[in-house]
Amino acid sequence: MSTHPESKPTATPSRWRKFWPWINGGLTAVLLIGGIWYLSRTIAFADIGQAFLAADGRFILLALLIFILNGSVKAWRWRVLLAPDEEDGVPYTAVFWAIWLGQFVNTVLPFLRLGEIGRAYAINQQIGYSKIQAVSTMLIEKSLEFILLGLVLLLLVPLAILPSNFDQLGIILALTATILLLGMGLVTYKTDQIAKRLQQLFKHFPTKAESWFNHRLISGLNGLSALHSKRGIQAIVLSSLLITFLDIFVPYVLFFAFSLPLDFVTAMLINVAVALVTTPPTAPGELGVFEAAVFFVLAQVGQAESLATAVIVSYAVVFHLCTLLPKIALGSLAAAQTKWSWQRLSASSAP
Repeated sequence: MSTHPESKPTATPSRWRKFWPWINGGLTAVLLIGGIWYLSRTIAFADIGQAFLAADGRFILLALLIFILNGSVKAWRWRVLLAPDEEDGVPYTAVFWAIWLGQFVNTVLPFLRLGEIGRAYAINQQIGYSKIQAVSTMLIEKSLEFILLGLVLLLLVPLAILPSNFDQLGIILALTATILLLGMGLVTYKTDQIAKRLQQLFKHFPTKAESWFNHRLISGLNGLSALHSKRGIQAIVLSSLLITFLDIFVPYVLFFAFSLPLDFVTAMLINVAVALVTTPPTAPGELGVFEAAVFFVLAQVGQAESLATAVIVSYAVVFHLCTLLPKIALGSLAAAQTKWSWQRLSASSAP
């Protein structure tokens, strides 16, 4: 009698997760058909084809390599976060494949934002690293990314024509991320005191709940160990600055591929706009959203009207492919390397 009600709730989430690939696939098809229909009414596909053929493939290849290099630097930064004081504690190859697996999962199933779970699974599967501790290091990553995004926005205010609310957005992003990072720093340096206070609080919980919270508390706090190391903090900050530069350099290099008379400031604007629209869950592969962000920036700086529409469309599509194809190719290799399967997705996300 009592087993029937318990089996029902566990079956429902499993069935629901099975529909997500179909939902993502259906939305992808709708966006593709809608985008093709819109383009067919506004521009001749022959002009887009000519713009593609006229593009310099050397700069496109360079942009691809820069994007892959950027992923490699992100892997090195995460390795420092995972083991700041251990030179050989975490193999770089394990972190490299985990990073690309996470990007691959977020690309295919963006609505669930399970890339972080995929990364934690991959590093745990390869070297036995704690999943909870791995996720806590990602909080430092995300905080630094938001800080730098906010600082880039603030830097752009005197250099470019932006909507009036963009400077406020930069301040909000930078302040929010800074407060979060300072909070993690405070927790790191007062770890023992905070852990003891929380453990006293958890004693009032049921035994299973107390054990569950204590286990995750200790693992989570250990993930902030990189903030204890001066060398680790320097490496994390420097690598984050390099990652931001490489993010901007990809769209800048592609200007040369299409002979676009645009400067580095415009590339900064494009990078910020793409980051803002793709950080929240979007369509699979960021289809349509990515290209719209590029058009928005060029319209704001007054370039969408002066440049050929076919060239702008081609630039936006190629830029998107330079960021999408490495995620799919290297992410697929990472899935094979880490023995990832979509069945494991449900098992990893269920807790």
